Amino acid sequence: MSRADEEEARYPCPADGSKLYGWTAAHDPIDRDERIVLDRCETCGLAVTRAVTPPDVDAELDPLIRRLPDGSLELTAPNRRSFSGGIGGAQWAGLEPDRRRLHLNPESARLLLARRGLEVSEVSTGFTAEGRRLMVQTFLNAFTFRDNFLANARAGRIEAGTGGGRWIYRLDWLVSALVYGPAALFGVPLEAVGAAFGRGGVMVVRAVDARTGSIDV
Repeated sequence: MSRADEEEARYPCPADGSKLYGWTAAHDPIDRDERIVLDRCETCGLAVTRAVTPPDVDAELDPLIRRLPDGSLELTAPNRRSFSGGIGGAQWAGLEPDRRRLHLNPESARLLLARRGLEVSEVSTGFTAEGRRLMVQTFLNAFTFRDNFLANARAGRIEAGTGGGRWIYRLDWLVSALVYGPAALFGVPLEAVGAAFGRGGVMVVRAVDARTGSIDV
């Protein structure tokens, strides 16, 4: 049995130590012929892109964190508990399993920060431009051959290629252009509702030192 076909990962959830069970499989957004397997913790809801070795939690979290002038810490990340995350599933635009391995929700973020000696003081999911983009891109993913095509093409991560790949590239551009308007018309108000109920596409998690209530900078 190949690693991709196994029912559970060979390492525990990095947030709470529970087993990680196979959740879903997604096509690699860059190379559609490749399949990416994602596992999920049934306790905290953390999703993890499967690999041979456990994820490097510090390397995953550090780019998402910034320190504020008052000494607190702020983590900003796509929210897997969002409306767009629930709608998209394996095709949620916030997953990007080819670019990162940890796919957070508020509970898993709280547990991972607690392992650093930090206590979460506030979680918010505002009506942000990035949240709106994730919602619209999630709807686009239902129609394009490659997930997150528009974002990856604009960033130069996908090229036209040759042969059949060239036609798929052009078709994805055409479909994205045709569907973008209706997706935004429906998706943006839905994101606004999600943000109002704490289910916005992007979460901001604020934390302080669990012992002192602040962070030394």
